Amino acid sequence: MPIRVKCQCGKALNVPDTAAGKAVKCPGCATVIRVPSATAQGGNGQGGNGQGGKAPAGGVKRSAPQPGGAKPAGKPAPRPAAPQIPAAQQPGMMDEMFDEEGFSAQVAQICPNCRSEMAAGSVLCTKCGFNKESGARLEGHKTAGVDISHGTLALQKAKADMAKAAALDKAVLDGSGMPWWMLSLVLFMIVSGLSIAVLAVNASRRIDESISFNPMQTFLMLCGVAFYLASQGAYLMIVVHAFKQEIVKGLLTLFVPFYVIYHVFKNGRETWKYLVGSIILGGISAAFLIASVGA
Repeated sequence: MPIRVKCQCGKALNVPDTAAGKAVKCPGCATVIRVPSATAQGGNGQGGNGQGGKAPAGGVKRSAPQPGGAKPAGKPAPRPAAPQIPAAQQPGMMDEMFDEEGFSAQVAQICPNCRSEMAAGSVLCTKCGFNKESGARLEGHKTAGVDISHGTLALQKAKADMAKAAALDKAVLDGSGMPWWMLSLVLFMIVSGLSIAVLAVNASRRIDESISFNPMQTFLMLCGVAFYLASQGAYLMIVVHAFKQEIVKGLLTLFVPFYVIYHVFKNGRETWKYLVGSIILGGISAAFLIASVGA
């Protein structure tokens, strides 16, 4: 039989009798209400016909007076009527809603932030993300526009956009332009060409001395040596990478020619650029040296 409980906000709740002596929450104001026990509820309903001193309705025939002045024996007083218990009310829509909200179950504890029901022994509220031990609230449970103002949302979006733009600019700047080793080769070739040109002009002005100086051959040889050194530098980068993993791998890469291909195949993401660069620079170096022989 449902127990009728009235909240301080004015709403009347029909709580199942299984929740007698337990705490329930009002769906209107979220106030925790203590449900009285069934015995206390029944005691309040007594009264009415329960008074034993009243005579039953209708006239009662009295016996005629006995001769000699003897009084007739008094009739025993009627027993008090049983307390009237209101008829069981039919369950309505509100009762089903209360059952869905958990009023039929025992409330272990209440979240101090959102007043929602929490399981026994739990620390984190699953409704609002409030932590009872630390007193903090998880950011993931915050609702945009309710827990976080629109101005704060706009500032956070602007900050994220600025960080994204800065990362994009850094990626573009890092990937643009020539590498330092390529720029060094170009500068070396320019300086070598200018130096050889000056030497060739000075040698051509000497009439009394016979100087066998081939400027083009010298320039091609210098370029070939420069590209060869750059190729060896790329190869050494692969060796350094192997030494960082294991000393044995580094020694094999340094002294076994074909092991470098195996190492690059196993660690292609970090070393394939060095291998390709070493091959290309070595080919350019060989081309310059071959051209210098025929010059």
